[in-house]
Amino acid sequence: MQSEDRLIHFSSELIHAPRQHARPALQKLYYELSQTRHGTYDNTDFSQPTHARFHTRRGAKAQSAALFLPDRCVLIEEWVEIALSDFSERVFTVAQRVLDDLAVPAFVAQTATLRSTFALTHYADAREFLMERVCRQGGQIGPHFKRPIATGGLRFALPEGPGHSGNLNVLIESFRNDAREVFVEVKGVFPNRNVTGENLETLREPISVCREFITNCVFPFLNQYDTPAEDPV
Repeated sequence: MQSEDRLIHFSSELIHAPRQHARPALQKLYYELSQTRHGTYDNTDFSQPTHARFHTRRGAKAQSAALFLPDRCVLIEEWVEIALSDFSERVFTVAQRVLDDLAVPAFVAQTATLRSTFALTHYADAREFLMERVCRQGGQIGPHFKRPIATGGLRFALPEGPGHSGNLNVLIESFRNDAREVFVEVKGVFPNRNVTGENLETLREPISVCREFITNCVFPFLNQYDTPAEDPV
């Protein structure tokens, strides 16, 4: 399997105690972010009563967005064209301004979600690879489901524990947009945090945990199966 995956999505939720964000404060936040390197967005949208949205669209699919809800700030990079390190900087920059401009005292929890794809070496169809090679279900599904399978895969829930930060939800499935690639999503939920201006750097940790899990755990797990079909695992 190709060792370099293709990251296609980053997102992080910064959760805080509920509070109403006044529009002037959000407008000030937008201006302050426009003066930074990593926190700028091209447009604003205040049309929804439930949230404000800052956003930038690049090309046909790539976009950046920041949503400001009463209890959280959500940062999203879709079909990414930036490095993960730049997204980490964006999270840090926006969080810093949210604490200051929206008078949020602390972030009490955080999530981080990364999505990527891996190109297979010995298989042209990721569904066949996952269902037949990894799960050993060749010929066992069709007679019961009686319809074609668009995508299929595995899902894991890995709890937080000693030496393991965050509750990880892992999805591994065939990639709907390209049958030759395996799609991987890792969402980390990091509860019971107290992130203020004094320890803001800790917001980078959940992003790193999810990235390291894909690189150090998911890749070797899948790679052990991506061998010529006649080879034993």
